[in-house]
Amino acid sequence: MKTKCLMVMGLCLIFSVSKSAFARDWVFGLGFQTGVSRIEADIDGKLSPIVSGHLRILPIPYFAINGELGYSRLTYSNTAALAGARTEIIPFELSGIINFLPFKKVNPYIFIGGGGVYFSTKDNTTKYQDGLDSFLKTGGGLEFRVTPAVALNLGASFRYSLTEAFDNTFQGDEKDQVLDVHAGFTYYFSKAGDDRDRDAIPDEYDLMPEIAEDRDGYMDHDGIPEKNASPLAMSTLDSPMENNADGSSPIVMHHLVTKAELGSGIPIKAQVYSNVSLRVVAALYRPIGTPNWNVVRLDDQGANQYQGEIPGYAVTSSGLEYCVVAVDETLSGVGYSGLPSKPVTVKVLPSGKLWRIAGGVAGATAIGIASYIVIRKQN
Repeated sequence: MKTKCLMVMGLCLIFSVSKSAFARDWVFGLGFQTGVSRIEADIDGKLSPIVSGHLRILPIPYFAINGELGYSRLTYSNTAALAGARTEIIPFELSGIINFLPFKKVNPYIFIGGGGVYFSTKDNTTKYQDGLDSFLKTGGGLEFRVTPAVALNLGASFRYSLTEAFDNTFQGDEKDQVLDVHAGFTYYFSKAGDDRDRDAIPDEYDLMPEIAEDRDGYMDHDGIPEKNASPLAMSTLDSPMENNADGSSPIVMHHLVTKAELGSGIPIKAQVYSNVSLRVVAALYRPIGTPNWNVVRLDDQGANQYQGEIPGYAVTSSGLEYCVVAVDETLSGVGYSGLPSKPVTVKVLPSGKLWRIAGGVAGATAIGIASYIVIRKQN
């Protein structure tokens, strides 16, 4: 009964915080993960399944508050005193997550936290013991952004319990520990604001604000999902212009950059295809609120790839807008991703340098301590 009350109280707390998060225009996510765990205790454990669900709140992109509820059935080796028995654990925990590269496709992260755990050791005929205790937790992993809303993650966790009762044995000088590796996903929600279809195109520039852009790299700036497949999907990479018979305009393939870090340069990459030689491929940019456009040329990297960088001094707290333009040598053929009248808008967030330093120090310390505990022999 006590355990159920604590779990209900924890869920109510998470719900109240998430409600506040919506009011503050924060981002939050729901997710699930599964993997394998192993107990490190006075007797040897075997790999066992672990599952958990989480609610994640991000007041800023670099830091998240993560509430998690899990379940694992820890088992022991056939030579152990508890061979054939299992310890079921239900951890309910709260952690702080530091994201190192929240605007990149691959984001390394670390977490530190703790919580409570209900445990019960039994076999098919006997229940040895059960109880409620607490633990500390650390670990890290990689988050892979599939879309702005969906992320996959791969990570590992170390839980140091404040009890030595998981294995029903009390002979070592260390508390019981649980290690796991896991994979899962998180779906992120955010308040719509001025982007009703949440396709990262503000309603001001979105020609279809109720229907999300398909974000395939082709004409993604206008908010209209193309009825037909993109030119590259209709042809081969060796001859992408075959379906553009007149060759009147270059085709620009560019995945929009919609978030950036204050003062950091923004790499701009594009694939440009044309039946006529190109005179220039460039990015036009300006801080939001300024009248004049600046130009940075995108260099030819070969194989239709072009790359350049919007300088960091232009990435100000007011935000940035830009477009990518390709002009052929006749000056009559123009391809684009974004236009001065309908630019790509970039939300600029505060610098994460201090978060990365703090995360590096905290993560190295916590993971170093955890590694020492796992490697050390009990007395």
